[in-house]
Amino acid sequence: MKQTEVEVHIPSSLENLSVVRAMIRTYLQNHHIAEGDVVQLLSVVDELATNAIEHAYQNKLGEVIINIEKDGSKVRLFVEDSGSGYDDKKVSKEEGGIGLILARKLVDIFEIIKKEQGTVFRIEKEVREAM
Repeated sequence: MKQTEVEVHIPSSLENLSVVRAMIRTYLQNHHIAEGDVVQLLSVVDELATNAIEHAYQNKLGEVIINIEKDGSKVRLFVEDSGSGYDDKKVSKEEGGIGLILARKLVDIFEIIKKEQGTVFRIEKEVREAM
């Protein structure tokens, strides 16, 4: 059974990452997700939102859209930007690749969807209930 879906649109500024983390944490806690899974999902959303701000928009004004939903024991998270687009040729830390590799290891599904202008990261993770 799909539960409440939340979508937030934020200006692409590193200062807004604390708002994103607070929103995601509150959503997950309200759905009684185990703390270990909360921490992993927060790490992933932090990496994806930071990438959108620093790489897609190169710290210029833009918008990052974050969507989260719980469906049974799965949490789906989408992080979307309308920036310069994901460059899959970048593989070194200096070029912005290591954070995504680590984020990919924390979830069950990690999909990069290239748009005409920008990128959507779609992740899915099987989560446990808090005790």
